[in-house]
Amino acid sequence: MAILDDYTRNEVLKRLKDVKTTVTLVYFEKKTQLNDQIKSLLSEIASLSDKIKIEMHDLEKDREAAGRYNVTTGPVIIFKSENVKGDARFYGIPSGYEFSTFLEALKMAGGELKPDNKVKEFFDSSDGVKLEVFVTPTCPHCPASAYVALKFAMLSSKVKGHVYEAMEFPEMASKYRVMGVPKTIVNDGKGEYVGGYPEDIAFIKIKSILGG
Repeated sequence: MAILDDYTRNEVLKRLKDVKTTVTLVYFEKKTQLNDQIKSLLSEIASLSDKIKIEMHDLEKDREAAGRYNVTTGPVIIFKSENVKGDARFYGIPSGYEFSTFLEALKMAGGELKPDNKVKEFFDSSDGVKLEVFVTPTCPHCPASAYVALKFAMLSSKVKGHVYEAMEFPEMASKYRVMGVPKTIVNDGKGEYVGGYPEDIAFIKIKSILGG
């Protein structure tokens, strides 16, 4: 069964025209309720552009690949391209408001990543930054925070930008006491903030947490 209706397919086609370089979506499947839907969604997206490639792995069976990509839980989609400098990934299904975020991340990975030298220099000179963003499909403010984490991870090799669909990862959400979304956790709990902020404000918040 198709995941995308005709209208959505046409909209995705328009957006994927901006993908200039090959993007590989590395997917580690885990036998969850939404696993088949995620696989179908990725396959449909890849069928709309010869610049989108899918690399599928079974998290339980392909331990070598899981170790190589440092994957310990799933389902997870990892963005790989010549434009992605750091570790950008989405845990769970990118649906609802997050589907648009996912497409924007594809465009960035495919060459539409506007450089920000100030931001890049700050992260490149750091000891490493991990941004974990918790979102839900129905939250209209979540895409801003998800976009920031994925973009910063694509800009700098020192950044890990991990977006979690909170309802699919209740243990992670509980670990960080996620009571509202979007919630961004910096460096495993060194600091955090709640709310979807523009990129420049988010950068100031992250920089302040890191003592920059």
